Amino acid sequence: LQKDGNGKLGLVEFNILWNRIRNYLSIFRKFDLDKSGSISAYELRLALEAAGYRLNKRLHELLITRYAEPDLALDFDSFVCCLVRLETMF
Repeated sequence: LQKDGNGKLGLVEFNILWNRIRNYLSIFRKFDLDKSGSISAYELRLALEAAGYRLNKRLHELLITRYAEPDLALDFDSFVCCLVRLETMF
């Protein structure tokens, strides 16, 4: 989100980031079906689709491998990292 190359987020850039994180939190809470504070691999697929990303099975598996814990669950921090990476790629 940092646009001007100074290595810092300005107020406008921070506002954009904050709004995205609030949106991510809303999606995360919606798909944390068991309210455990983490989402499963299945819940991640649903959450990513709600965020506008329809991914093939292989890419979904790669994201799980990269961002999930050994029990295949993602906490909110990992979810944000995953979405930021997807936004950067697309």
